[in-house]
Amino acid sequence: MTKNIPDFKTMSRTEVLTWVEASVGSGELSLGGAIRVLRRNIATQNQAEFAKLCGLSRRTLVAIESDEANPTIQTVNRLLKLFGLQLGLARLHRNSEHKQ
Repeated sequence: MTKNIPDFKTMSRTEVLTWVEASVGSGELSLGGAIRVLRRNIATQNQAEFAKLCGLSRRTLVAIESDEANPTIQTVNRLLKLFGLQLGLARLHRNSEHKQ
């Protein structure tokens, strides 16, 4: 997880979402870490409650949040949909002239 974790209690929903998007996009925050931040700070639910809401077992959610699972895109989108998000693509290199 990123080193510069803000005080989410002082942030609005939009600010938390923006921070998560930027942190995942920069590679500072893992997908599992992002889901954990969203669950704790926007949904304000414990793992059992959130897992039930998403139709997952608590054990599966724990594995996803700790980056030990390999969830399907469908499962990830089911988790993110509650926050108005979905899995997407991002450029690895911002420089459009970079070629492989």
